[in-house]
Amino acid sequence: MQDHSQQPDQLVLDLSGMTLAALDELDCSAARSAVLYLPLPSVGSTNNPADICGDYLDASWVAEQLAAISEEAAVSEENAGHRALLNLQLRDLQTDLRPALEDAVILFQGGEEEEERYVDILDRLREYEDTLDNCAPRLPELVDTYFANLVNGGYSEMRSEAPEHYEAEIARFPERQLGFHKSALSHRLGAASYVSAESWVVPVAIEVDKFFETTEQTYRLKDFVNGTVFVLEGRSYARSAELAVSFPMNNYFESRVCATFAQRADEDASPWDYFSSNSATFTKARALTALSRPLDGSSDSQPGGCLIHPAGTLVIVNDGLFRHFLYGAAPLNQVQMLRVHDSLAQAIRSLGIMGALSQLPPEGAPSYDWSLLSDEQFELICYEIIAAHPRFDPSTIRKFGKSRSRDGGRDIEVRENSAQRGGRGRKWIFQCKLITNGSSLSASKVQDVGDMLDKYDVEGFGVMTSALIDAGLYDKLDAVCGKRGISQLNFSRLEIERQLRLSSELRMILRSQRPST
Repeated sequence: MQDHSQQPDQLVLDLSGMTLAALDELDCSAARSAVLYLPLPSVGSTNNPADICGDYLDASWVAEQLAAISEEAAVSEENAGHRALLNLQLRDLQTDLRPALEDAVILFQGGEEEEERYVDILDRLREYEDTLDNCAPRLPELVDTYFANLVNGGYSEMRSEAPEHYEAEIARFPERQLGFHKSALSHRLGAASYVSAESWVVPVAIEVDKFFETTEQTYRLKDFVNGTVFVLEGRSYARSAELAVSFPMNNYFESRVCATFAQRADEDASPWDYFSSNSATFTKARALTALSRPLDGSSDSQPGGCLIHPAGTLVIVNDGLFRHFLYGAAPLNQVQMLRVHDSLAQAIRSLGIMGALSQLPPEGAPSYDWSLLSDEQFELICYEIIAAHPRFDPSTIRKFGKSRSRDGGRDIEVRENSAQRGGRGRKWIFQCKLITNGSSLSASKVQDVGDMLDKYDVEGFGVMTSALIDAGLYDKLDAVCGKRGISQLNFSRLEIERQLRLSSELRMILRSQRPST
């Protein structure tokens, strides 16, 4: 739990275990602001989705009651020992918060006090739950976290324990059988938008940058490049002039089905046959051009059918009615690129050399003299690349000790930004390998990867090196990570140097690491 220095007119209170008697001893009337800790007793202590959903529903209801009497409200999740808590900060309280605090204490105590009032609170809580799908909450992250746990866990239990209730829920919200739910941020975005663990479905009338800003993502439209989608040997890819990425086609198909449900739910939408409107899966229908305008009437330039972020981790497909933000994308490494190149054969000649193949310096010579750097300096460059990468949350990045220290195989640890608001991003570990003798990084130079992944409960792994990566190492990592269901993002010399070409800030950092003489 964070240490908050209490102001004379600020109330700091942990509602875990709080009783009405203890609350009566506090003078809340003078409080103009408050820092309140709301309990999440099931989070981290149980795998029961229903209990976790209940925690977030209770906390969301309490937080909204308290936010309603304050000008500003913000919430974040914290850990206090083995307890999960929500840190609720309220500023400019407009009235006495005691009644709302009493309701919170009675609810969190589970009816141990004031039984009749507890029953009334439960009725109000059920009414709140019934309206969640169309509400405009002050703290939408809590509502989205509740829905994420309900759709991705709670429904599985409901389907077996209460099948009739589950069927009624799916009949009312068909998108949820695909893992989507209407985001509580929809009212801020200006139109109903849907989110899953890997995708967003957003009406084209909402500007791309407004979506990124509202969802607190660091992506920006100006950084994207137009791309082309193609399918080869059952796998889907998107390519630009210098980048190729793979992405799960099933995510896009599920996103399209979700968009169909969203279109049917929109009472103001024109009676359009959504799937027949597009003659091609990834191109925008000409008849839909008039519908692709921002809600506020501004002159948002419409992107093409497909956009790719240079980091290779996000593909946006515009079908004319909705944009599909697909976060399951991953850039191809040079071995994967060669395999695609071999398979495409004649088509590659007409499309041009793809991705990293077109970026190779003459005769494979490196663009930078990596021998001028020490291991520690190279790790700092890698740290800055990961910190600037839009896939990852820079506030979570950690570098472990000096180079070649006993860090258990962890040079850099970071969590990725979750596509689902309120979700917890996956943990990644990167190993940094400086090679200056002209050789490639082979499998023999990266040892005990499997043991390290198991020990630190990793969900993503990558190698960053100043050399080319040997095909044998790629095969080894594919086997080790594939067996465990762990994602990969590797940076060979080609990928690192491409990042340097794209970023003047990274080039300045590299120059600062070189010796002055």
